This record gives sequence, C-alpha cells and structure tokens, in this order.
Amino acid sequence: MWTLGVGTQGDVMAWIFGGKTAAKADLRPMDVANDQALSSLQSESIGAALDQLLAGKYHSVPAGTCPVTAKIKALADRLESQAQANLRLDVGLSVNVNEAVTKAAGMMRDVGEVDRRAQAIAVAAEQLVSSVAEIARTSKAAAEDAGAAESVAQESHGAADQAIGAMQAIAEAVQAAAGKVDSLAEASVQIGDIVNQIEDIASQTNLLALNATIEAARAGEAGKGFAVVANEVKNLANQTARATVDIRARIESLRVEMGEIVRTMQDGAGAVEHGKEVISATSDGMGRLSTQVQGVSVKMAQIAGILNQQSAASAEVAEGVGAIAGLSARNVATINDVVEEMDGASKGIVAALNEMAALEIDDFTLHVAKSDHMLWRKRLADMVVGREVLNPDDLADHTKCRLGKWCSTLTDESILRHPAYAALEAPHREVHRNGIDAARCFKNGDLDGALAAIARAAEASVGVMKCLDDLGDRRRF
Repeated sequence: MWTLGVGTQGDVMAWIFGGKTAAKADLRPMDVANDQALSSLQSESIGAALDQLLAGKYHSVPAGTCPVTAKIKALADRLESQAQANLRLDVGLSVNVNEAVTKAAGMMRDVGEVDRRAQAIAVAAEQLVSSVAEIARTSKAAAEDAGAAESVAQESHGAADQAIGAMQAIAEAVQAAAGKVDSLAEASVQIGDIVNQIEDIASQTNLLALNATIEAARAGEAGKGFAVVANEVKNLANQTARATVDIRARIESLRVEMGEIVRTMQDGAGAVEHGKEVISATSDGMGRLSTQVQGVSVKMAQIAGILNQQSAASAEVAEGVGAIAGLSARNVATINDVVEEMDGASKGIVAALNEMAALEIDDFTLHVAKSDHMLWRKRLADMVVGREVLNPDDLADHTKCRLGKWCSTLTDESILRHPAYAALEAPHREVHRNGIDAARCFKNGDLDGALAAIARAAEASVGVMKCLDDLGDRRRF
C-alpha cells in the first residue's frame, strides 16, 4: 500500500507546520476558547483529509480550507503525480517484460523445433554411419564375389577354348571317316565291276557247257564222259551266276548303307561345325564377360575403399550433429530458465499494479490495460510452448476483460469523444477473438491454425496499443 512515509498524524502536523506550535501563551481566555473550538474543527478536517491521503484516495482529499488542509491537498496531488509516474513506469516495464517473454516463448518454440530436428538428424546420422559401414562390408563382399566370378569366367573361357579344340578334332575325324567311306564306296564299285566280269564269264561258261553237252550228245557213247564234265561246268557256272547275283545285292545294299553313313557323317560334320561356332561365340562372350567382371571387381574394390573413408567421415558428421543436438538441448533449457525468470519478474510487476488499483489515479485502467493486453498475448505464447493450458470456453471476450468493463462504465467525455476511443473497439475485439480461436485450435491439435490465429492477434494488438497510447497522451501528463 502506498503511504505518506510518516508515522502519525502528529508527525504530519509537525511536517506541515514546519515544527512550529499553533498556540501562543499570551492569548486571552475567550480567544483561547474560540481557538480551541476552531482547532477542534480543523483537527477533524485535517484527520479526515489525512485518512483519505493514507488510503490513497487522492481525488477524495478535499480542497484546503486552511493552510494545513491546503498543504494536504497539494501533497495528495503530488503523490498522485508520483503514483502516475510509477504507474507509467511499471506499465512500460510490464509491457516490455511481457513482450520479451512472448518473444522468448516464440524463440523457445523455434529452438525446441530446432532441437527436435537436431535430435532426429543425430539419430539419422548414426543410422547413416551404420548404413555406410554395412554398405562398405557389402561392397567388399561384392568385390570378392566379382573376383570369384572373374575366375569362373576365365576358367569357363578356357574350357570353351578346349571344347572348340575338341569339336575341331571331332570335325576332322568325321571328315576322315567320310573320306574312308568314300574310298570304301569306290572299292565296292570296283568289286561290282569285277562281279560283272565274273558274271559275264559264268554266262559264257554256261553257254560253253551247253554247247559241250550238245556236242557230247552227238558223239554218243564216246561223248558221255565229256557230257558229265560239261554238266559239272554248267552247274559251276550257274552257282557262280547265283553267287554274283547275291554279291551284287550285297554290294548294292552296302552302297546304300554307305550313302546313309556319308549323309549322317555330313550332318554330323555340319552339327559339329555349328557347335564349334556356338562354342566360339560363347567363348568370345565369356571373354568379354571376364573383362567386364574384372572391371566391376576393380570398381567395387574402389567403392569399398571410398565407403571405408566415408564411414570415418560419416562418424565425424554424426559426432558433430550429436554435439549440435546437445547444444540445442542446452539452449532450450537456458531459454526456458530465462523465460521463467522473466515470468517471475512479470508476475511481480503485475502484483504491484494490482496493489496500485486501490489508489485514485487518473486513467489508471487506461494505462494498466496495456499490461493486461501484453499479458494476454504472453499467455497465448506460453500455451503454444506448453507452459500454460488455456480452455477457450473460459477465456473472456473483449467486453468482459478489465478494459472492456471500463469502457462500458466510462463517463469521461475527453475519452469518449476522442477518435482513438472509437477506433479501439475493432482491434480490441479481434485480439480477443483470435486469441480464443488460437486456444480452440491448439486444444484440437491444430498447431498451424493456432499459430496463424496468434499472428492475427499480434497484428490487431498493434492497433490496440496505438489507441491506448493516443488516449493516454491526450493530456500529456
């Protein structure tokens, strides 16, 4: 409570009279009685004025009817001026502190988001280190597998070359066998010619035997022996003829079989040649594959080496990101401590302003509304960072706050007729409406909507503060 700084009314009287006594020793009895009555009335008037002064009712202190009460009224005016100066100072301090807390809360939200992302990046960096190490191991294994594949390709290339050689040998053997079969066919032809000659001889022999038989018959008894020989010769000739027929059939069958063998060998030679071409193409492909696998093996080995280097670099990056994440966490804690300290200071200032509400000070509500206004914005900022829980249904609109109630009972014509008063209602209404919307959005989990509403409230608050400043400056006190 604001006081005069003096102990008793007697002390005040001594202060007012400057230490001089009011009575004189040489007064006459009647004068003394009159003076005592007058002194009693003045004492009552002085006591009432002092009570109003001690209670901070500066406007209620009556105008002085004597030098003492006049000084009390002057003292009340001076104390009100000092209270007004203190009020402006405290309101300005409250506005600045709450503005700083609001910005610090916003900064804490941003730094908290940075901290969250830094922590996520730190985790991702650790996972990156593990992934790079795993890829390095996989690349190394792939390089080893590529080396093994290269060896297999080279072995396959050698086997294909050997197969080509074997197919070449088979083709040559088939060609040699075909040549021998051709030679055998030619020999069978020659045998057929000989058989033909034998058949001719047998035919001639048979004819000769027939003639001999005829001649023996003519000779009678003398030709009987000759007839027997002729008959035997005929039988031999017939047997030879039958044998030559059989040989010719066998030779013809042999020639047919040899023709089939030659065609089969020719087909085999063609198949061998085709197989040779296929194996040759395969060998060439295996050669190219071996070269490519060798290149891949070299590149995989290079990649494995690079990844090993990157593994170390990624570990350094992860360590740095971890340090940043730790620093971000410490920054969040530091900012939170600063906000707590400033919040405590704000509460102390608000408590002081509430105590001053009992004093009679011109435009008290007009000035303290600035502090209330910034306190409203600070509460919204605290809500977003989790330092305060606001229920939108419990928040007052612009007609039920201290400024709104003051406006509804206002009678001061210097304010009512001022243009700033008419301009005050719209931004004042928007500040409260957007603040309630922000609390509702935040309650429903719509952080973006809450932030947008807070931004609109901050924009409208510029108009509120300007109107309050204009109204407060109308008297230039």
